[in-house]
Amino acid sequence: MVGCNDAGPRWSRPGPHEVGTAEFDDWTVADGQQVAAVVRYPHSQGDTPLPVIVLCHGLGGDHRGYGGLGAYWASHGYAVLHPQFLDSLAIAGPRLGLPVMDEQAWPHNASARERMHAMLFDPKHWLSRVARVHAVLDSLAGQKRVPARLRADGVLVAGHSFGAYTAQLLLGTRLFDVGLDHERFAHPAVAGGILLSPQGSGDRGLTARSWDDVTAPVLTVTATHDIGARGEGLEWRREVFDRAPARLKHLAVVRGGDHQLGGIPRPDNENQADAPVRAAIAAVTTAFAHHALGDRAAGEWLASGPFPTILDHAHQEAACPTS
Repeated sequence: MVGCNDAGPRWSRPGPHEVGTAEFDDWTVADGQQVAAVVRYPHSQGDTPLPVIVLCHGLGGDHRGYGGLGAYWASHGYAVLHPQFLDSLAIAGPRLGLPVMDEQAWPHNASARERMHAMLFDPKHWLSRVARVHAVLDSLAGQKRVPARLRADGVLVAGHSFGAYTAQLLLGTRLFDVGLDHERFAHPAVAGGILLSPQGSGDRGLTARSWDDVTAPVLTVTATHDIGARGEGLEWRREVFDRAPARLKHLAVVRGGDHQLGGIPRPDNENQADAPVRAAIAAVTTAFAHHALGDRAAGEWLASGPFPTILDHAHQEAACPTS
């Protein structure tokens, strides 16, 4: 359990731990290919294994992205692993014959957008992402790449945009009518999920019954103007919250926000105008992670609806059984 005896809304400020960062070109292997990863971890944790969050980047993103969010979680005692996927612009760009461009620029280039979206809607690529996360999870036990022991169970899987789609599958979400009806994507190490701008039904094999087996704790974060690749809106983004029978689920909606959720994908975002949104998301996701791993005080704070001028909330939680 992570810091469950502390008092007050400690999740709303950076944690007490100094954060280390390490980058590996060969953290593990999936489908015969090396998987690069960035790992952020807290110093001075002794020999106690660290709880792990695997953070999946979005389409065209990178394992170096989401640095502010990853560092925030690490400051609160988590080891955060950021794997690189094959749709990372650094990998996909040369393979697709795209000109060199910033990852923020390709969505505005019609040719690049068409080629990248072909990966977005390719079932083989969905499976490639799942395989990479499985390989990362299988690598946790006994790893000696960073100066800390990592828990091989109780892992939280997180993701933004296409990364949220990947995270959903690791939580037990099923796909239908795309030739994958009998496939299972969950991993036994996964204990909960943090879904930032997730997808709803009618897209990439997701249907109204896709979430029937998702019972682990789930946090959904979206925004009032969080538009999907085909024009879908808020009601679509929140479907996993509305439909999954998770024993703990929380919804946070950024008022007036868009798909970038305050700019969280940027490795080191210095845009001060959106800083309050990023701070609110960092705090809420941290509290959720703590609560999913047993911190009741974090759950009470989350259920209270923090940052009411920035976020709208919904919270559902099954009562703890009594003996």
